[in-house]
Amino acid sequence: MTVVRRRLGRLLAALAVVGLTVLVGPAPARAHAYLASSAPADGAVLDRAPETLTLAFTEHVELSAARVALVDGDGRQWAVTGVALRGADGEPAAEDADSEEPVSLVAGLPALPPNTYHVSWRTLSSDDLHTTSGTLVFGVGRQVTAAGAAGPVGPGPRETAARAVGLLGLAVLLGGAALALLAGRRRSPGPTMDRALRRRLLVVSGYGGALALLAAPLQLAIQLAGAAGGWRLLADQLTGGRWLLREVGAAILLAVVLRAAHRLRTVPDARIAPAGVAVGLAGALAAAAGTALLGHPAGGPVRTALVGGTHVLAAGGWAGAVLAAAAALLPVARRTAERAAQLRALLRAFAALAVGCVTLLVLTGLLLTGPQVATVDALLGSPYGLLLLAKTAVAAVAGLLGLRTARRLRRADLPRRGLLAEAGALTVVLGLAGALAAAGPARGPAFPVAGAGRTEPQVSGQVADLVDTVAVRPNRPGRNIVSIAVGDTRRPAPAPVTGVSLLLTGPNGERAVHPVTRTADGWVVAVDDIRTPGAWRVGVTVLRDGLPPVTDTHPWLVPAGESTAAPVRVSAAPLRPALDRSALALGGAAVVGLVLVAARWWRRRPRGGPDREQPLPAGIPAPADRPAEPVGPARRRSVPGDGRAGSGSLLGAVVDVRRIPESVTRSGRRG
Repeated sequence: MTVVRRRLGRLLAALAVVGLTVLVGPAPARAHAYLASSAPADGAVLDRAPETLTLAFTEHVELSAARVALVDGDGRQWAVTGVALRGADGEPAAEDADSEEPVSLVAGLPALPPNTYHVSWRTLSSDDLHTTSGTLVFGVGRQVTAAGAAGPVGPGPRETAARAVGLLGLAVLLGGAALALLAGRRRSPGPTMDRALRRRLLVVSGYGGALALLAAPLQLAIQLAGAAGGWRLLADQLTGGRWLLREVGAAILLAVVLRAAHRLRTVPDARIAPAGVAVGLAGALAAAAGTALLGHPAGGPVRTALVGGTHVLAAGGWAGAVLAAAAALLPVARRTAERAAQLRALLRAFAALAVGCVTLLVLTGLLLTGPQVATVDALLGSPYGLLLLAKTAVAAVAGLLGLRTARRLRRADLPRRGLLAEAGALTVVLGLAGALAAAGPARGPAFPVAGAGRTEPQVSGQVADLVDTVAVRPNRPGRNIVSIAVGDTRRPAPAPVTGVSLLLTGPNGERAVHPVTRTADGWVVAVDDIRTPGAWRVGVTVLRDGLPPVTDTHPWLVPAGESTAAPVRVSAAPLRPALDRSALALGGAAVVGLVLVAARWWRRRPRGGPDREQPLPAGIPAPADRPAEPVGPARRRSVPGDGRAGSGSLLGAVVDVRRIPESVTRSGRRG
């Protein structure tokens, strides 16, 4: 009793630690490169042609996969030159960095005559290898209409198919292995499944594992198609941590499954050894964590592997088990009533596992959706949001079909059509999950979040007894208004300010000096020298009567213009806080339910050790060498086929009629 209580306490403590890690982990990672701004900006009208085109992304992109096309209003194509990556500080960025730091793609432009120009671009995110593309329009001495902000892109058909096949194979591998382990229990309720059916289940699970192993490199090759240096990128990704973790984990679990299938071919009552179960579980965890890290991260690597890996494991435990049972066992169960009874008993034992998997799917699904869907508008107006709604609806249909199947399993028949319908719905769910993983998340500049107001860029500094504050509006390439406020820390001030001058130093070292005019709002000057984004320096020189000039210099970052966000249609309120609160409430309810079920099982567990005989059902007299026991609600056991769950175990054990002496059964028939 003490050992069991200690293990139960450790389980609850582990659940608490997991919950705290999930809910208070690192901030969510973006893991998808969006165009944050550009110079020239979309819809900009310039007096003279720009020398460079700058595309500022929210994350690092692959330079070798970058494609920029420039076409004027007459249909002529203009070649861009000198494409390079620059960091937020204007310095060159590494081409092969696997980073989520913002980066700018800078391309040189030829001498462009007055005309309208259409720019189309395409590249790959370095983190998740998703395609990022878009268009923008600017004019040189011509009025133009902006192309509009590029929202999240929909999934590509080839990548979607590869991801869906990989998820389907991995789910069948995970679910088939779990179902085979459940079928091989020595003290399982109902008829014990024979080795032919168990081996058939393991073989189907092995086919799923082989499919998952082959789909991963195919998916990666599709994502890197068309990129310069694709083979180098392919080798780097396959030997990287995430892909290697997924493939090695799936291979380990597949090896355990195939070995168990081979042993069942020669040993009638072969079962997976505890060491094999541990190795297979480690492989399953590695494969699930690697699959989660290859999708859209929900935070840092640890949080992503934990939440996303649990989601993948739960999907395999439910969807994969149903698919494996429908493919491996249902065709054979139609032949004889004995095998149909074995499958029915296995599915009844699987019901508790299915409930736990569905609960984990809902909980982790809420935690995964928050970082990927910014607002209600993003949910209703993006390909990712619509796919997510469709996946949720089909999963709900599959859950209702599963409940119907569980209710019919209490009778004597096997609901074959219901099981097939549930398997078909879950196949659609896995296909939609592949499309979700291939689509761009519903966030980014196209879906601004209300309450995340922008601040006016300004900087302050102090030199000697003077404090100066500089603000640049709108702080983008083109015409800007620079406001300067000057104050003295000494009272009274030793001398009044008689003049202020501004020194602008560009990223290339060019300098421009401007005298600043005093207005009612302070010292203000309009400048046209900021033509390129990047790291600038702003120098303020203050002149006073009878005192030497005082100069203060500040570093200044000019972003690459602005993009226009889509108008708010339903709501721009962030979704993540509400989803996180819902996940917290569901997790608390699940823990309370688990504790109640464990406490009930603890109270009703068999007393006296595992070798103690179970009491007989009502109506059957006790043998002469066994004293009769009172039969009441607290000691009642279910009879096979009556559809009532017993209370001798967590899943509800049934009476093993093989333990009843033959003389007792004859006397019962005579009675």
